[in-house]
Amino acid sequence: MTSRVQRPVSRPRPRHARAAMRAAVLGVLAALALAACGGAEVSDASEEPSASSASQTPSPATPASPAESSSSDMGGKGEEGDKGDERDKDGTTQQTEEAAPESVVPAALQFQATTVSGDAFDGASVAGRPVVLWFWAPWCAVCKSQVPTVTGLADQYGDDVAFVGVGGLDGTDAIRAFADDVPGLTHLSDPGGDLYQRFGISEQSSFVVLDAAGGEALRTGYANDDALSAVVADVAG
Repeated sequence: MTSRVQRPVSRPRPRHARAAMRAAVLGVLAALALAACGGAEVSDASEEPSASSASQTPSPATPASPAESSSSDMGGKGEEGDKGDERDKDGTTQQTEEAAPESVVPAALQFQATTVSGDAFDGASVAGRPVVLWFWAPWCAVCKSQVPTVTGLADQYGDDVAFVGVGGLDGTDAIRAFADDVPGLTHLSDPGGDLYQRFGISEQSSFVVLDAAGGEALRTGYANDDALSAVVADVAG
């Protein structure tokens, strides 16, 4: 009788066991794949960087020059800013070159006349300083007696005060002859009495003293020497 060797019968494994085995195998394979990739990266890092990676490295920016920095700080003015400065300079020059405003001529000095020598005279020419107007006549004895006082004051204050004689009530030749004996004054010829009337003079000898602003400091006929000298000294400062 022949004996048979019985082999062990392989039983099928449960389904969940097979799934667990498959998951374990996949995990091992994934670990091996990751290890292989890491190794490749390490070996690549030891090599010299390629030309492509070097070209991708940003180069440091070149610093701007001081001139460029100052130009950008000025807000891009450039040549326009320089032109603006020139315009300012031109404006300042124009203001400097403008003529100074003329001084206001007082109403008392707004007149024209003729000197004993025949020259034109404008009252505005003596504006801005005190003025002594002396109204006289060639035949006036009082006027002749006051000549030393008037010429003395003109000699003393002539640099600060204008002395103007107004000869009237006679002919031009007589007025000119009297004026020649009274130096230091500008003498006007008024044979028709126009200036006498303008200043309201009704007698000779008479004085009208104006201060630097054109206001009357004295108006008198037959002024005594002391009163006239005091007023002239006062307006002369």
